[in-house]
Amino acid sequence: MRKLLTLLIIAVLLPACRSGREMTPVEYSSPPVRPAARAPETKPEPAAEPAEVIPVVEERFEFEQKQDELDHQVNSFFVILGSFRVSENANSFKTSLESSGFNPVILLSETGLHRISVGSFSQEAEARQRVLQIRRASPEYHDAWLLIRRVM
Repeated sequence: MRKLLTLLIIAVLLPACRSGREMTPVEYSSPPVRPAARAPETKPEPAAEPAEVIPVVEERFEFEQKQDELDHQVNSFFVILGSFRVSENANSFKTSLESSGFNPVILLSETGLHRISVGSFSQEAEARQRVLQIRRASPEYHDAWLLIRRVM
């Protein structure tokens, strides 16, 4: 009886599983793509040259040599290429600048540093121009800066 029941179930279910219709393959496609709306093209503005920042320090100082003081006493703006705590290092740097064509002067600052100046000016604009000129001509002095003499 069991066999008969099993055969009956199989006989009933077999035709139900198979349909007489043939399956046609379905083609799937993506939805149509519309071009995105584009903003009108704008040409970038030419970048303006950023103004070079020139550090400025105002302090009191004395000249290492009396003759240097006489030569530069009327000027208040000094172009600085180096600062040293040890005088031997300052003198060594001064010598190397002389061999590069500069006429350096050592200033003894109120902070105890030996500042190496390669130019003094009565007008700030002229001093700033000299700093920029040195930076462009000698990239190794890209950190040149401006010292303003503070009156005692």
